[in-house]
Amino acid sequence: PFPAEPIRDAADYVAWLTATLDALHLERVSLVGMSFGGWLALTYAVAAQQRVEKLVLLSAGGFLPIARQFILRGMLMTFVPTRFTVNSFMRWAGFTESPERYARPLLRVMYLGLKHFRMPPATMRIAASPLSDDELRSLRMPVLFLMGEDEVLHDAAPALIRARRLIRHLEGELVPRCRHDMCFSQWRTVDARVLNFLKKARTDDRGAITERSVAQLTLV
Repeated sequence: PFPAEPIRDAADYVAWLTATLDALHLERVSLVGMSFGGWLALTYAVAAQQRVEKLVLLSAGGFLPIARQFILRGMLMTFVPTRFTVNSFMRWAGFTESPERYARPLLRVMYLGLKHFRMPPATMRIAASPLSDDELRSLRMPVLFLMGEDEVLHDAAPALIRARRLIRHLEGELVPRCRHDMCFSQWRTVDARVLNFLKKARTDDRGAITERSVAQLTLV
């Protein structure tokens, strides 16, 4: 369901996603999030752990502050949505390989979306702020965290180090030869890792296999 009022903070996002899962009659899900959707998935998993069976984070925020250049370039693209500003941001972010396969259609969709569908100002002001150490330590579900080794959202290697230090059941790696375009330019690697992670049986803290029937939900 669409929220009745503009989303104003992380708690509103959590309430909206809970209402969406309830409306779909989904008690537990494997949650996959990319970029801002990764921050949203991570935030939801911390706030509603009983609803999340597994968590997949792809090029996700939530571990380090967003790079200043990413914010400035993203603001220019958002507030002045021309083909030039959108193409400039997306190509800086890494969306340059094999345009006949994915880059050109993606650039067009981004441009049209930003031009014709504007978020309320209150929603646009929500930042993908890093979660606290205690919040990340609280996660008990299995987590897969993948980032491009040349990620522009923030410095990928320190983000992965922090995730490994704080999240108990973490699988994480840096994917070579990509930036924020990881899920597109390296889709074979990413798809294989995600599917393998989701197919694996979950074990509890004692090592016992736990069988559950869950749905999968992706946030972008």
